[in-house]
Amino acid sequence: MKMNPKKLGLILLTASWVMVGSLSAATAGENPIVKKDNPTESISKKNLKKMLLGKAKKWKNGDKVVLATLGGGDTHEKFIKAFAGKTAKQFTNYWRKMVFSGKGKMPKSFDSEEDLAAFVAENKGALGYTTAGVVFDGTRVIEVK
Repeated sequence: MKMNPKKLGLILLTASWVMVGSLSAATAGENPIVKKDNPTESISKKNLKKMLLGKAKKWKNGDKVVLATLGGGDTHEKFIKAFAGKTAKQFTNYWRKMVFSGKGKMPKSFDSEEDLAAFVAENKGALGYTTAGVVFDGTRVIEVK
């Protein structure tokens, strides 16, 4: 079956817009951050989820994962939903159960991205998050694949 070149062009243009839209959605939002000297360049979404839920306790280089979260707000809710697969309330309740059962310690919680980033910048193995495009001294974003 032969296709009209104009129709083919329209289909390709539409497909490219859909792909760009998907890419933007994947890169927009919130970014996981680590201390600048952390050797990890990227992390799988699955492994990030395990770290957020205390199921993966070490980085590939052997450093202990030290989880830092925001106490609330839009960035917190979006990041936890996107990468832990839970609402902010479910995430908090999950960690309360972990603490109560002796299986973990509550993540460090901060009132601002600045305070969270300062903690990450000072602590080996720390994992936190910020709004996309926001980078603080001593930290860097790791790519989620």
